[in-house]
Amino acid sequence: MNLSINKRVGKTAFIVLLIFIITFSIFILFSETRGPDSNVIYNKGQKIGGVFTLYQNQIYASVPSNGDYLVQEADANSFRLVDDSYQNRQFGIDKNHAYCGNLIVKDFNPATARAIGNDYFTDGKQTCYCASMSVRNEDLSFFSELGLMSLYGLGIGDKPQTYIYPLTILNASPVPYRAILKTEVATNGNLAYYQGKILPQAHATGLRQISEWYNDGDIRENKNYLADGQYVYYKNTRLPLQDHTDLHAIVIDAQNQEDYLIDPKQGMVYVNDIAFDKQHSPYRVLSLNGAHVYHSLFLSKDGIFYFDKKEKKVLRTRDNPFNKGNFKEIAPLIFSDGHQILYTEASQVWGRNKSPGLKSESTHIYRLDEPTKGSWQKIGMVGGNYGAVWKNGNTYYYFDQLGDSQLIPQTIYRINDQSTVAALFAPQIRTDDIRNLVDTDRMIKVKRTELVEINTKFSIGFGGILWIIIASFIGIQLLLWVLRKLGVNMKPSRIKNQELKREKGNEKRM
Repeated sequence: MNLSINKRVGKTAFIVLLIFIITFSIFILFSETRGPDSNVIYNKGQKIGGVFTLYQNQIYASVPSNGDYLVQEADANSFRLVDDSYQNRQFGIDKNHAYCGNLIVKDFNPATARAIGNDYFTDGKQTCYCASMSVRNEDLSFFSELGLMSLYGLGIGDKPQTYIYPLTILNASPVPYRAILKTEVATNGNLAYYQGKILPQAHATGLRQISEWYNDGDIRENKNYLADGQYVYYKNTRLPLQDHTDLHAIVIDAQNQEDYLIDPKQGMVYVNDIAFDKQHSPYRVLSLNGAHVYHSLFLSKDGIFYFDKKEKKVLRTRDNPFNKGNFKEIAPLIFSDGHQILYTEASQVWGRNKSPGLKSESTHIYRLDEPTKGSWQKIGMVGGNYGAVWKNGNTYYYFDQLGDSQLIPQTIYRINDQSTVAALFAPQIRTDDIRNLVDTDRMIKVKRTELVEINTKFSIGFGGILWIIIASFIGIQLLLWVLRKLGVNMKPSRIKNQELKREKGNEKRM
């Protein structure tokens, strides 16, 4: 009897939960259909300029990654951009207000508004930072967003501000602010701001952008690493090191989600504002090429170190096969010590229908196990920079530079015949032609041994969450069954006539 009651309660709870999830999902889907579609606004609206469009006598601001937003209180007749510069496309004014995207800049005089550069604007009294690129709204949590989307779907709320053009008001200053450097910095000569936030203790007059190195030998100025002759900054965070002229940032091709700063004097590496562990220094970057990796790798005597973008921290694998020889990069991500070849390769795991999405990314280090003889000879480049043909003994190989993102999963292929070599050197060869050579087995996988795998796992997705809910429900039911078997009475109790009684049972009074 009790077991059947518990089963009915459990089934009812599960059905209620399932109905809630389905209803909640429907409301969220409804939110996607509310308001004018961005394509309709674009095709049928009147382009004002920048990110702004007039549609049905209302002003809309395009906020990349989340569509168009109604600019509340905007006057359609007087609305215009602050100027014609593409850099200032996100800043609008009308007779009443100034706007950063779809957001009102409070107490800002539109009549005297002007841009001063680097995404900073002033009305002569106030100065604000209004970013020209939209970012995710960090003030809006995941669950808050879901709740607001459901309310929006029901028609009782505004569209959630999932993405914004960041807006910040600078401290009032009797000295006018001016833009400096080629990044989002402004100063009044005393205080310096980066992206609208104060750079702590910065010497404004000595600020510079730290140089960054590319794999083609090019040197540019990094937009996020700054120094003033004494202090070093990543964006608005002061780093624990002294400024010196040998400091430089590096750009690893195709791996540009993070910034890396190299301090060659200390043998140290910083990823964004995170320092690698000093006890394992010195570090050196494996390569500035990134076509066949999903992780930027740094070598140390104590292993291989990398930044895990899911865990947001620097991790280590103790195996470092590069410590066993004097390896040099003879081609992008292919290394030789004169005796053996080590190289990297990248792979991804994607979910299926029940749980779609990217599950993991891996970077592999392999040893080439082909029967090689003597030294390697480079024959020539393929398609400019698609890859190269190399020769060892009488065997030809293709060393790829396109990568997994271009559907060329292997770094090294063995070439089957001389006609394939000729095909690779065709003047108008395309990436499709190279893929076809792989698909038709004219270039085949090489023999190799995996030495290291570095893996990053990603979230399990909604399907996985649903299975967790179901598994939790089954687990609770199993726990209740075990407790009953152990003699633990899980029935609720009530008090009647100052005595404790069991509900719906034949137990005696206590």
